[in-house]
Amino acid sequence: MNTPFLVRGANRERLTLDNRPAGIGASSAGQFVIRADGTATFDRHHHTTWEAWFIAAGFGAVAVGEHTFDVQPGDLVFTPPGVDHDITAVRGGAELRIFWITGETPDGTPPGHLHRDPVDAARHLVPAVPAPIEGAGDVR
Repeated sequence: MNTPFLVRGANRERLTLDNRPAGIGASSAGQFVIRADGTATFDRHHHTTWEAWFIAAGFGAVAVGEHTFDVQPGDLVFTPPGVDHDITAVRGGAELRIFWITGETPDGTPPGHLHRDPVDAARHLVPAVPAPIEGAGDVR
């Protein structure tokens, strides 16, 4: 790749298979926000490739497989291929802002959310919890 490429997160732009420059070893990237007012929704899902989330702002709880991580700004959450992950809480009254990047999929298809059953596919409310907990970043 010889051409610089910018994804403007503030404009909700995303890196996709359709717009990525040649040589980029990722199939998608962008950002999403979980509101802290108790009205945000999310779904438990997995991918056929790895995914990494960088916590840019806010506090929350992220489930990856059988583990739950209390996350804070600066944390990086890595999810291996085929492992379910979810956002289970936003904490402290401020939105949770997350940047994501996914690896290339084995068959070159878009890395959409995959669900094991209809319950996982149904979006659930993400509870808003009053304050961050001690030891954010620790595994529970």
